[in-house]
Amino acid sequence: MIRLPSREFATPEAFVQDFLDTLTPGVIPRSDFIRWTQVERKVAALTPALEFYADLGRRVRDGRDFCSEFADSLSACDDPLPYMQCALELLGHTSAELVTKQDDIDVGRLARSVMEGSHEAAVAYAEVLRDIGFARVLVREDLPDLLLGIQIGLETHRRKNVGGKHFTDEVGQLLLRLARDVSARTGVDVRVAGEVPVLYGRGLSKRVDFAIQLGRAVTVGVEVNFYTVPGSKPTEIKRSYGELREGLTSAGVDLIWITDGKGYRGMQRSLRDAYVIFPNIYNLKQAERHLADDLVALLRTT
Repeated sequence: MIRLPSREFATPEAFVQDFLDTLTPGVIPRSDFIRWTQVERKVAALTPALEFYADLGRRVRDGRDFCSEFADSLSACDDPLPYMQCALELLGHTSAELVTKQDDIDVGRLARSVMEGSHEAAVAYAEVLRDIGFARVLVREDLPDLLLGIQIGLETHRRKNVGGKHFTDEVGQLLLRLARDVSARTGVDVRVAGEVPVLYGRGLSKRVDFAIQLGRAVTVGVEVNFYTVPGSKPTEIKRSYGELREGLTSAGVDLIWITDGKGYRGMQRSLRDAYVIFPNIYNLKQAERHLADDLVALLRTT
């Protein structure tokens, strides 16, 4: 595999320093940091169930037994599922399943049992909620504010999931721009495709996030990762990418890695070691500045 020109650094430490100096810490726009419309829609959808729990809470504060009052109220509902789900939402649990050391509950299935007249199922759910401390929430008088706060807090988990997608989309747009630039400079038809399996060796394949086709002669596979916290990819490169690189090279495929994020502030040593094994590593700004020239240079060597 060819070391691309801009990836020639005097030392691995110099590469790491340049990488950190040009790091993009985050990629989620301010406007998408909290999806207020979705948060407000979720709170509005759960409002009828909140009223159910506000009334139940008043009865419990007056000394009624939580389990019996909850089971009776739940059994009276035409459709108990929204109320059962709302209890979990008030605990910050969004899954349709509830698993503990003692439980493996499909909430939808249990709700159907309650709807079909099983008072025992309603009591069983009440006992689970009691044992995990739901009464501590129930007796509060600020359930709407509590639910809003929980929904805002849950946005943290969404941001972890969508940050990588934002970065992949941004890299995809960058690669399309670079493809047009390289085509204009060289007269070679340059195309970009996403999620491409690359065959190499004997029946082996590597699915890359993007493939850049430089005319008919050269294919460049692009791996993409974004880390807001330290992750496993540099370690994976140290463990397995030497062999993978040789296999792809034998199939006429070069591989680059575009990666970024504030997580690299905590894995500088792993980034250095990954560069030693696999030098064609770019962060977003490095790719913006150098990758087009590197692709032109790669074309001229073939």
